[in-house]
Amino acid sequence: MNEHVLDLSVSATVWFEGQVWQVVEHQANAVILQCGTELRKIHAPSLLGRAESVVSHDRDRPADDELGAIVLSALTPNQRAKVEAHAKVVRRLLEPDIGFPHVREQYTAAAAELGADLRTLQRMLNRYRAQGVAGLVDARLLKSTRRSVDPRWDAFCVSVLASYRNASNPTIKAVIARTNALYSSAHPGLPLPSQSVAYERVHELDKGRHTFDSAKTRRTSTSASQEQLGRLRADRPGQYVVLDTTRLDVFAMEPVTLRWLNVELTVAMDLYSRCIMGATLRAVAAASPDVAAVLYQTMTPQRWGPAEDTPDGPYAGVPEALVVKETGAVPDTIVVDHGKIYMSQHVRGLCHRFGINIQPARPGVGSDKPTVERFFRTLRQQLLEHLPAYKGPDVHSRGKDVEKQAFLYVAELEQIIREWIGIYHHTPHDGLRDPRLPEVDLSPIEMFSRGRATSGVLLLPASEDLVREFLQVEWRTIQHYGVEIHGRRYDGPGLNLHRGRKSHYGGAHASKWPFMVDPDDVRWVYFKDPDTASWHRLEWEHAHYIDAPFSQDAAEYTRRLSVQANRHVDPAQALQDLLRDWSEQQVTDRRAKNLALRLSTQRTVVGPDTDRSAREIASDPGVIDFFSHRKSRMDAAELTDDLDVFDKYYAEHPDAEGLEVFDE
Repeated sequence: MNEHVLDLSVSATVWFEGQVWQVVEHQANAVILQCGTELRKIHAPSLLGRAESVVSHDRDRPADDELGAIVLSALTPNQRAKVEAHAKVVRRLLEPDIGFPHVREQYTAAAAELGADLRTLQRMLNRYRAQGVAGLVDARLLKSTRRSVDPRWDAFCVSVLASYRNASNPTIKAVIARTNALYSSAHPGLPLPSQSVAYERVHELDKGRHTFDSAKTRRTSTSASQEQLGRLRADRPGQYVVLDTTRLDVFAMEPVTLRWLNVELTVAMDLYSRCIMGATLRAVAAASPDVAAVLYQTMTPQRWGPAEDTPDGPYAGVPEALVVKETGAVPDTIVVDHGKIYMSQHVRGLCHRFGINIQPARPGVGSDKPTVERFFRTLRQQLLEHLPAYKGPDVHSRGKDVEKQAFLYVAELEQIIREWIGIYHHTPHDGLRDPRLPEVDLSPIEMFSRGRATSGVLLLPASEDLVREFLQVEWRTIQHYGVEIHGRRYDGPGLNLHRGRKSHYGGAHASKWPFMVDPDDVRWVYFKDPDTASWHRLEWEHAHYIDAPFSQDAAEYTRRLSVQANRHVDPAQALQDLLRDWSEQQVTDRRAKNLALRLSTQRTVVGPDTDRSAREIASDPGVIDFFSHRKSRMDAAELTDDLDVFDKYYAEHPDAEGLEVFDE
């Protein structure tokens, strides 16, 4: 019986689970095995790979016994043809040939045809019987052609390469010198590999380590797991949303200080479809409110392009062709890194409120979020490198005098990115495939539509006041003049029924009322009337002077500036001076510049009756123009001189002698 066949005939013996068993009976697809007094009934196909014949178990088999298919596929066409010719000759020896009255004559003729002696022919015949055609392959053809290097030298070389993970890039010559020194110290007297062999071995051992490439690439690649890589799989849109922030490789202009600024882009990507569900651009560095804003965008329909001619983008609600929705879907899980802006109390509270799981990625392991990392690369290659003031991915790629090129404001850059995302949604994606049609390329929007049509799962926010959940809460009392938050007074008709009253809330803020504040725009706060369950917008008393968003940082900085300069006693006057200075683009120090750039990231507020396009709005620097606003208000008002009243009176009463004064 061939050693590659497991004989399960009755009375045959097999080696199974460390014991010798005898086959005593067959029952359908099962066999009955006996070992002494023990009987076992086993499904016959389950013995495949688990049992073997006693004959083959006792036989010594070569440790390097490769599969015949592997051996034959490693040959060149000419080598394969030669082996097939030898197999044809050997195969004739297994069949009787009437042309040769004696077997020895047949063997002698075959040996002469192969150019070998009888003993070599006999070994070839034995290998053919045991391994088939692959047994006739000369083992020397499959030996490695690499020059021999002591494995201990390789081990030292690997340790030297690993030591440069977080160090600066070395040269290959330096790595070889350190390796030779360690090897000679541990094993004196042993020969060292030649220079050419050492260079070849270093290149081979450094594969995947990037010791001589970019340091950033080296740190990223070495942090990846060397074991089998898993994959986070999404079954439907909205199941997993991946959030990440990156610094873009392009400068933007801040309109107040006219300084070049780095910008950071925060995006939320649907893992199933690769659609971008939310994006926000922030100068210098992103903060937790920016992450909250992106989360809000994932649950509301977004327009990725000019507002005047762009439909709503993909959102996990009912199809737009059937019902026009104002809210999108709530993601099941968001995947974030360990940055403070993602793990802040603000973001955690929002996710807990909507039942969203937070799944942190491992620190420093970019492969945990490969889809969004690849999106950032696509953004750079397809859009950013074609924009003015593109600075390249690193300092080695930066051009000369990049800052002297044309520039974009932060709001303009954000608008361009949003329009490009609309193009990205309709571009075929190599990573998106339908398992039933693997050869068809799908775009993110097509994959999103497919997932929405087949999943049958939909999670919508239940509250229409969703935006309020993304704002910060401030507890204050309501006075006759309104409410004061961080030195700013707000008032509105929504407070009329509650002025001077205590709230029904208890706890740490007993008797106080909650107000929702947007730290990026403190011109308004929001108050929910507990009696009517309606929301009211309360206006800051100085908001009518401002036609651009005014942040909490800007307001706090104004008060610190007044104290440092010792110029004002009245805090309200300090606010007025800041508005004037910013309207004249006069900013005193670096801190003021960083605060002013926060304003430039917000678009200028435009009334509901405006016909300006989104691109025109984005091009507006958004600088607070206090004097022009005041001048427009004064020009609009009709001024009347008090003396005109007396002239009009005497013109209508020519007989009047004068005016009589009464003392009370």
